[in-house]
Amino acid sequence: MTQLIVKSPGAANVRPLIQAALDHEARVLNIAIQKTTRRLQDFEQRFGIESRKFYQDFQAGKMGDDMEYMKWAGEYETLLQLREDYAEIKEIQVC
Repeated sequence: MTQLIVKSPGAANVRPLIQAALDHEARVLNIAIQKTTRRLQDFEQRFGIESRKFYQDFQAGKMGDDMEYMKWAGEYETLLQLREDYAEIKEIQVC
């Protein structure tokens, strides 16, 4: 777990503000995850393959470089980054 230690004469006042900012960022990331997931579901329905499998095949060079595939791969990479960022934010403990 990541700990964020605040040392300041007004630390008692600053701590809730920092926690609120972290909570807000987590909510923003969660909304972005939901939107990206919906866009990925659109690709999955259109092409009949799960995004995870598509991305593995795309990375292996099996899918070609059609513009729609490029967009799909970009959305999938975005989802992976958003999930990583969300997990890191949720792990922070303000002390």
